[in-house]
This record gives sequence, C-alpha cells and structure tokens, in this order.
Amino acid sequence: MKSKMQRITYIDLSSDKARQFIVDREEGQYLGHPDSVVLEDSSIYVFYPKGHGKGAIVMKESKDGGKTWSDRLPTPQSWKDSQETPTVYFIEKPDGKKRLELISGMPRRKGGFKTSYSEDNGKTWTEFTHYFPGLKTIVAHASLIRLKKFDGSWDNRWMGIFHDSEYNNWKTYLSFDEYGREQWSEPERLLEEHDEIEKHAGLCEMEVIRSPKGNQLALLARAQHKVTNAMVAFSNDEGETWTPPREMPDVLMGERHKATYDPVSGRLLITFREIIRKEKIHSEGDQWLAGDWCAWVGTYDDLLKGNMGEYYIRLMKDYTGDCGYAGNVALPDGTFVLTSYGYWDRRYEKPYIMTVRLKLSELDQISKI
Repeated sequence: MKSKMQRITYIDLSSDKARQFIVDREEGQYLGHPDSVVLEDSSIYVFYPKGHGKGAIVMKESKDGGKTWSDRLPTPQSWKDSQETPTVYFIEKPDGKKRLELISGMPRRKGGFKTSYSEDNGKTWTEFTHYFPGLKTIVAHASLIRLKKFDGSWDNRWMGIFHDSEYNNWKTYLSFDEYGREQWSEPERLLEEHDEIEKHAGLCEMEVIRSPKGNQLALLARAQHKVTNAMVAFSNDEGETWTPPREMPDVLMGERHKATYDPVSGRLLITFREIIRKEKIHSEGDQWLAGDWCAWVGTYDDLLKGNMGEYYIRLMKDYTGDCGYAGNVALPDGTFVLTSYGYWDRRYEKPYIMTVRLKLSELDQISKI
C-alpha cells in the first residue's frame, strides 16, 4: 500500500508478513529495547533486556540476515543486573583489533555507565566495568561515533552521548592506552551553548551520523516534551560546537532515531517510534500520541535542508505505542535488517522482538505501483 503524504511517499509494509521474522518471545515476559550490530562476515547480533528499560540482557545471533535467530546465547553474569537498554558498536582499535563494545547506563542506584566487550566476534565477553558513578546516565550511549583529526584523517577517539533526567546531554570520549585498554574521558556537556532549547524541547536519546563527504556531523534528537518536533543540529568541528537545534519535518517526529546508510544507493534509512503531535484546537486531553514502528528514507542533504525526504514507512503496527527502539544494520547487498520490540499482537500481553527485512530498491519498485 502506498499514498502521498504531502511531498513524501507513504509505504505501509505492516501487513507484509513475508518480511517479518520472530526473534524472541516469552509468555508473561516483557522483552524490549533492542540494539544490533553486523560483523564483517555479515552475521548479526541483537541484544535486549528482559524488562522495560532494564533487566537481564539477552543476546542472539543470526547468520542468514535476520531470517532465523539462534537460541539465547551465554552471557556474562554481570549482564543479568543491567539497569538500562543495551547499546552495541563495532569498532577497530588502534592496535588493529576489532571490538564489539556493549554499553549499559545506570540512571538508578550508583549512576554512571558500564561497558563490556568482545574481541573474538562475540564468542566471549568481559564482565561489566563501571565508569563515573554518581552521574545519572540514560540511554548510554545513544550514539558512539569515531572522530576525525583536524587534517581529516581518522582519530583514535570515539564520542559517546547520553543524557540525564534534567535533559542535560553529555559527551565522553573513548580512547585506548598503549596496552589497548579502554579509557573514557570525564563527561562534559554536549549542547551547553544551546541550553534553553535543550531544556524547552527536552532533547535526549541522540543519534549522530557523519555526512557522506565526511566533514560534518548531524545530531538527531528526541524531543521528549512534545512541544516541538524532533530536532536536528550540525557540527563542523567534530562535535565541539553545534548549530542551534531546529525542528525536523513532521515525518521525522519520533523517538530513538537510528540511522544507517544504504551501501548501494547512499541514501539514509532512519527508524524510530512514531510520535504524532496533535493541534490543541482539534483535540482534547494529551496533545500527542505514540504510534507505530516507522522509518524514513531520504538523503543527508534532506536533513541538512529540512526536506521531507523520499519515503515514510510503517514497518509494523503496534497496539500500544510502546515500540520502535530498534537495531538498524545494512548488509553489503543493501538489505536492511531492522529489529525492534513491540506489542505486535493483541492476543499477546507482553511485547516481543521482531525483525523486518527490506531493500530500498524494493521500495522504489513499490512506489511505482
């Protein structure tokens, strides 16, 4: 199904069962908030908590692009007491070792964040190491992006971003010492020069992506207070300073944006939990509602210029609005493997984990029908 939404094409894939694959479901157990990572051999790992925003972290693997998933894999003992939604990143250390870095914040109890890593493609993991107790860290790290030096070459630093309960967003830099051990810099404010809009909008859960030319960063932010649309800001100095955050079009109004470039066409696919803002004159009660698991397709230039983009996609219908945190990875052939939690079935009382597969070339064909 497709239709026109202003200047963007709307495509509804929610009834296309051939694209949907069950990752995990457990009677009576809330399974939520996944993140995923793709390895160099195209195998995929997904991680999610047994609970809403906290709980024992589950790990599964797919070797066929998300069509089938392994049983739950063994995990470190310390993962059983995770206090946040896990996030995971694939990085290459200065010594050439490839690492999977898993991070879990601690908005409760002692504060700070914990990290665990694997340097054997996910076969074994370290126990959690705790950093910066005392600082509330929510969705740590919503993004972790490698930085560049002044001359444009790659730096051996990665900028991680999280927020606290007062909607202060923080950055901390990951680096490695001469022995290959990870180090995190003392967290510092990310958008202090834009404190007023940061607090007015309630900016949080920020995704950061690099421009195709490599010389600019874009920041996509959830607007928790719902008095504005989700927002975007840009940096030309590797995240040291940012343009004033501004609203994105309605089609990018959502929560927990996750962006990945299509390796075939270079376009962006961004997934999120749909948020629909309502005009007060036309409604009573809450002025917004959470919708389905959705995605947007467009270009980096569309983000820069505030364009509507190319496609707005309903990936799956959710019956409660509690969905949409998603792993978003792309295989070399352009297959996006998107994995989220949600209430996908009225008959099932708890959310569970599903994968949707698609190619942008398939959307191009659907849009012509």
